[in-house]
Amino acid sequence: MADAIKESGMYFIAENAFHIEKSRSYTNLGDGVRSVEFVCVKDDKLWFVEAKRTFADPNNPSEENFKKFQSEIDDVCKKFIHSLNLYSSIEVGVTEDIFPSDFVPPEKVSLVFLLVIKNHELKWCKKIKQKLTDVLPLYLKKIWEPEVYVLNHKAARDDNLTTA
Repeated sequence: MADAIKESGMYFIAENAFHIEKSRSYTNLGDGVRSVEFVCVKDDKLWFVEAKRTFADPNNPSEENFKKFQSEIDDVCKKFIHSLNLYSSIEVGVTEDIFPSDFVPPEKVSLVFLLVIKNHELKWCKKIKQKLTDVLPLYLKKIWEPEVYVLNHKAARDDNLTTA
């Protein structure tokens, strides 16, 4: 495993990470299943990390922007849900894929869904986080109780999730 994973023009710190988007299980699925970039374990939390270069402005009231914003929200939610299912299928042995030898799956964790948007206004992240949280299915929120975070590249760097 590399020390960093490059996605959407950002370098993510890849300690104890599983690059699920590049896994055999994901690439063999074909159309219809979406994936986040990678999954990592930090402080007893299982992080599902999605990176985007851009995202629609949640404050732009135009109909075209609203449709684009809603479509992007739906896409990210699908990636989180599909990735959780794919990760779980690997963990329980449904697929023949295995985790890399330097990835240590956690014994017991809580989930974190993280969206990092490069060159995005930090003040927009709160509205995106709220919309993502609202759109996640109720069953998923009740069963898994995931935390949801949305950061721009500067905040991700300040939180030591990405490098300069």
